[in-house]
Amino acid sequence: SMGCPDTAADADSDPGPCTGYELAADLDFDADGDGDVDSNDPYPNWTPIGDSTNGYAAAFDGNNYDISNLTIARTANADDVGLFGRAASTAVISGVGLPDASVTSSGSGASLHVGALVGYLSGTVRSSYSTGTVSQTGTGNFGFVGGLTGYLPTGSTVAASWSGAHVSTSGPSTGAGGITGRLNGGTIRAAYSAGVISATGNLAYAGGAGGVLHAGSLAAFYAIGPSTSTGTGGVAHPIGSGIAGAIPPSNPTISAAYWDVGTADVADDSDTVSPEGRTTSELSSPTAYGATGIYSTWDMNVDGVSGNDDPWDFGQGMQYPMLKFDGMSVVAQGSLAMGMPSSNGNHPVVGSDSQVCLVNGPSIRASGTRNGKAPWVWQRSTDGKTWADITEDGGPTWRYTPVAGDVGNYLRACVALGDNAPEGADEACVRMFAKTKAAGG
Repeated sequence: SMGCPDTAADADSDPGPCTGYELAADLDFDADGDGDVDSNDPYPNWTPIGDSTNGYAAAFDGNNYDISNLTIARTANADDVGLFGRAASTAVISGVGLPDASVTSSGSGASLHVGALVGYLSGTVRSSYSTGTVSQTGTGNFGFVGGLTGYLPTGSTVAASWSGAHVSTSGPSTGAGGITGRLNGGTIRAAYSAGVISATGNLAYAGGAGGVLHAGSLAAFYAIGPSTSTGTGGVAHPIGSGIAGAIPPSNPTISAAYWDVGTADVADDSDTVSPEGRTTSELSSPTAYGATGIYSTWDMNVDGVSGNDDPWDFGQGMQYPMLKFDGMSVVAQGSLAMGMPSSNGNHPVVGSDSQVCLVNGPSIRASGTRNGKAPWVWQRSTDGKTWADITEDGGPTWRYTPVAGDVGNYLRACVALGDNAPEGADEACVRMFAKTKAAGG
């Protein structure tokens, strides 16, 4: 009775009965709800599904349910690490949300391929996402770590998916990426990264799409988080770096891929070759694909069935595009739009209002305190990972005026949602601002 997402073949889903498995409800690894996944919970250290000998080879339909607080902590060679360690070429993993994942591989035998969803993907991932942290530390060479996948070889695909996970790797010849650690012949399309990406060590690479973009294709992608590389010979870029540190790198095909020059704090190179740096306003202003413009080619085929799938929701102005393919949650992606005075460019500035507004009208709205959360909370962060509430006057409203103590910090706003918010969500947070600047700076 297991593994039958459909009872008959149809054009837009899995081709026939009994092709794999599906989720029928949300799951939470923090089973006792104490805020910590530990020995009191059934799975304090998840064993990945599939390895290099027997990769997962079927369909897995998450039905847009979440698997919260996935926790993996490997201190010895565990082959490939993720919810799925390795997925074979016939695997199709879709509709899986991994909020607040904690996936680590460390020690001298640390796995070379680490991702929240799949360590080594030879098949397909679509309409999925991750948040939380994914990291690898060890003394071995060639470790590749990504917010969704660790490694994408020829024939693999990540489509209509996103990651807000903070990704890091430490070691020689390594790569850390928002979507994948290394793109090595696979395809990424209709995707974005909103996490903080960092790589440390000799020849350590970091990027929003992939730490190392060696071969394959990247299309309809944007990155809004910073990427950093610390060490000798490595390169960081908001989109990704090649093994020679060039952009475009080795030989992938890159089209209609962008990074936010404010939030990533990296200026455009002033050419028209993709990837391109764009301002926050440019990335968040369009409301449709259109015949021209930076999103003109973003209506594309996601599922491999003929015809374009209209995978993007462009919001209602001053909102980054979000993915809506196959019923993906817009709430999970952050349902707030942000705004800064046009004179400030792409950065909040001390003494000038920054503001947010709710998207989708009354269906998602602030309605007083819920679950102990104030209607509006502004927060600051030095690294974009950990956040502290702002208590100065003006903090608990939809508008906030940065103060001197905000200079060099990121800002965000969160809002408590009403009972009529979809999917039972109780809070939504705007994505990371650029670092705050001093007045006149």
